[in-house]
Amino acid sequence: MSYDILVFEPETVTDADFPQWWKQVSQWEEPHDYDTTEHSTRPIKSFYRDLIRTFPPLNGPYALMDEELDAREAEGLPVGDYVIGADFIYIGVGWSHGDALVRTVGELAQMHRLAIAYVSGDSSIIRP
Repeated sequence: MSYDILVFEPETVTDADFPQWWKQVSQWEEPHDYDTTEHSTRPIKSFYRDLIRTFPPLNGPYALMDEELDAREAEGLPVGDYVIGADFIYIGVGWSHGDALVRTVGELAQMHRLAIAYVSGDSSIIRP
């Protein structure tokens, strides 16, 4: 099980329309690979580059090698599982790293002017 947060472009959807939008988006039907920022907006790309410094990815072109992953896990350091769309990024970490993810994502999303949906938390949406 993981602790999950969704970060998205704030103009993509209103709070009122969010549940329906998320239901559609979480079908992962965009016509591209979901483990790269190749088709993402500039703020999503920048956010991702900053976030993977603390939460290196398990998947995608910047994924940790098996030896690196084993070493991080042995030290109790976090890693992230990412699903990346054109205007969103969905991040999952182990529950023990959920608080660190909330803090880090909060700081980075504010810096990059992105919205946050606390999917595994209270489902609140925070906008810049």
